[in-house]
Amino acid sequence: MREEDLLRLAWIADPQISPDGRRIAYVHVAVDAAEDRYATALWIVPAAGGPPRALTFARADACPRWSPDGTRLAFLRSPEAGKPAQLWLLPIDGGGEAIRLTDLAKGAGSPAWSPDGRRIAFTSGTNPALDTPEAEANKPKNPPGRIVGRPMVQLDNAGALDPDHNDHLWVVDLAADGRTASGTPRMLTTGSWSEHDPAWTPDGRRVLFLSDRRHEPWFGPEDADVWSVDPARSEPTSDDVALVADLAGPIQRFVAGPDGRLLATGGLVQDPPRSYDQPELVLFEPPFPARRGRVVSAGHDFEVGQSSIASDLHPPRGGGSVPLAFVDNGQAALTVVGRHGACLLARIGLEDGSVSELTPADHEVIAGSVSADGSRAALVLGSANRPGVLFVHDRSSGAVTELVDPNRDLLAGTRRGGVEEFWYDSFDGQKIQGWIVTPPDFDAKRKYPLVLQIHGGPHVAYGTGFFHEFHVLAEAGYVVLYVNPRGSTTYGQEFGNVIQYRYPGDDWKDLMAGVDALLARGFVDPARLGVTGGSGGGLLTNWTVVQTDRFAAAITQRCVADWSSFWYGADFSQFTHFWFRGAPHDDPADFAARSPLTFARKATTPLLVVHSEHDWRTPIVQGEGMFRAMLLNRTPTAMVRFPGEGHELSRSGAPSRRVQNQHLMRRWFDRWLQGMEAKEFDDPLVVSRTSEVPAARGD
Repeated sequence: MREEDLLRLAWIADPQISPDGRRIAYVHVAVDAAEDRYATALWIVPAAGGPPRALTFARADACPRWSPDGTRLAFLRSPEAGKPAQLWLLPIDGGGEAIRLTDLAKGAGSPAWSPDGRRIAFTSGTNPALDTPEAEANKPKNPPGRIVGRPMVQLDNAGALDPDHNDHLWVVDLAADGRTASGTPRMLTTGSWSEHDPAWTPDGRRVLFLSDRRHEPWFGPEDADVWSVDPARSEPTSDDVALVADLAGPIQRFVAGPDGRLLATGGLVQDPPRSYDQPELVLFEPPFPARRGRVVSAGHDFEVGQSSIASDLHPPRGGGSVPLAFVDNGQAALTVVGRHGACLLARIGLEDGSVSELTPADHEVIAGSVSADGSRAALVLGSANRPGVLFVHDRSSGAVTELVDPNRDLLAGTRRGGVEEFWYDSFDGQKIQGWIVTPPDFDAKRKYPLVLQIHGGPHVAYGTGFFHEFHVLAEAGYVVLYVNPRGSTTYGQEFGNVIQYRYPGDDWKDLMAGVDALLARGFVDPARLGVTGGSGGGLLTNWTVVQTDRFAAAITQRCVADWSSFWYGADFSQFTHFWFRGAPHDDPADFAARSPLTFARKATTPLLVVHSEHDWRTPIVQGEGMFRAMLLNRTPTAMVRFPGEGHELSRSGAPSRRVQNQHLMRRWFDRWLQGMEAKEFDDPLVVSRTSEVPAARGD
C-alpha cells in the first residue's frame, strides 16, 4: 500500500435504509484526480443483496433522505463548484428526473420529511433582508472590515462566522403531486442563534431542532437543547419557539418516539467542569418541557451514542451519523457503544439499561440508519484491516451481511502489513491497549525501525479504524505502534478525564511504556525510533523531543507548542476551565510548565513540522514556534506549509496534498531512520520548497 493509492480509494457515506427496510441509499465518494477533489453521487442497493446502481451522476450530491412512503428521496446538490448546495427531490418509483426545490442565497442543509410526506424542513443561512439582488449588485470588490465583540470569529474547516447569516429553520411545501414545490420556501426561525438537526414530531404539528440559545455561551460549558416551532407559521418571529428537552450539557442527537417520548445522547456536564464528559443515553418523557431526563446508560461506563474512533479513511465528504432509534415497541434503543477501541451497534433496554452488543468487537460502526419498524439497520463498518464496507444487520436473525465493498479490487491488489492488538502494563501498572502494524514480509528475527503514532483529541481513541498512513509506513519497512494512553475514550469516564490539568503528563509516560513493551519483544531497533502525531498528538510529539533524546526522528503535525498563545488564538474560546484552572495571565507558570516551547533548548531530535496555513484550531504559529526553536538550536529541521488547508488536512484535505503529506513524512523517516537520501530536505534553510509526488516507490 502506497501514498498514491489514496487516489484510487472510494468511500460509502451516510447510508439511509428505506422505511420498509428493503433498499439502502447512500453517498458514493471517490477522488476526481483531474479536479483534485472528491466527487459524490447517490447510489442504491437492495438490502437483500445484489449489485448497487447509481441514482445520480452529478459530482456533488449528498444527504439522501427517504420520504415516509419510500417513493422519493430528498437530497442536497451543489449546482457547481463553490456554490452552496440546494434541496432537490428524486422520484425513486416510476423514474423521473431530479427536481430542484430551493434556490436560496446560502443554500440548504439537513432535510427532514414531515410524517405525511407533504413538507420538508431544512436549514439555511439565508437572510432574506440582506440577500437581495440589489445587495448582490452593490457588493464591494473587497470585503470591508468587520467589527466583532465575540471571542469566536472563525471555525476551522468552516471559515469566518457570520452573525448576519446564522443557520435557521425553513420549510418547503410540496404540491399535490408530491414531487414539486408549492410556492417558495418559508423561514420558521430567526434571531442571533443557529439551529440544526431538524426533525418532526410524529403528529407533524411541530418541528424539533437543536440549538444553544445562550447569549454568551463562551462563559460556560458546551450546551444544546431540543426546541420546537410551528411549521405552519408564515413569518419567523421569536414567539412560539418552545423548549422541549434540556440536558445538563450538550444534546448531540435526538429522536422522537410515536408515544411522545424523546431519546437523546449527550454529555453530562459537571461543576467543576471536566475536560471529558462521556456521552450518555437519556430518555425524556412528557410533560414537556423536560428539564432533566433519565440517564438510561448510567450503569454502563463506556461512551454511548457516538463514535470517537480515529481513522484517516473515514469518508472525507458525504457525512452521516451513527444509528439512534426506538425499537421493540419502544422498549429499547438501537445505537452504538464505544468499548476498548471499538464502536459497536448495541441494543439498550430503556427500563433496566441492559446492553447487548450486536456487531463484532473488532469493527467500528462509522455510520448507519434504522428502518421504520426497527427490524433492519444499514451500517458502514470498518476495521483495522479494511476501510468502510456497507452491511445490513437483520435483528430477527442477528445476521450482519456484507453488501458493498467499494475497495475490494484495490485491497486485493495491494500488500498490507499485519495488525496485532496487545495490552501492556504502564509505569504504575495501569493496563493500556495498543496495536502493532508490521511490514508485509515481517520476520521477527530481524530488527526494524519503529514509528510511534500518537492520536490527537486527546479525547478520541485508536483501535478498529483503518489508517492508510500506517500501512504506507509498514509497506516502507517500518513497524508502526499506536496505543490509547490515559485520556483516550472508550475506557470509561475516569480513564478519559484523568489527564485534566495534567496534560501532557501520565499519558506521555503511557506512550513511552508502550515503546518499552515493544522493544522487549526484540524485533525493533532501539537506535531507530521515530515518533509522530497530529493535533494533541502533535503536542505530545513536541513534548517527546523536549523530554528525551531516545528518538532518532520526529514529525509534528498541526501541533500545539505553546499553551498560552493557543489559549488566545484557537478558534474556540477557552473561558471554561476544562484544561487550565484560569487564563494565562492568571497563572503563567502553569501554562509554561506544560508547553513544549518552554523546554525547546533541550531538543536534539531531527524534527519535521507539518502545518496548514488555514488551520484555525491549532493556528500555524504553533508549528512555526517549534520550527524556529529548532533552527535556533541548530537541530535538523524543516517545515511543510500547506496553503488552503485547515486542521483536517490528513483526513479530508485535497487529495494531492494528502498524498504529498504522506510522501514527505515517509521521506523524513527514510532519511533519519534508514539512512536513505532525501533531497527534499537537503537545505532546511530554504523556506519555500515543493516536492513532486513520485508515480511509484522507485525513489
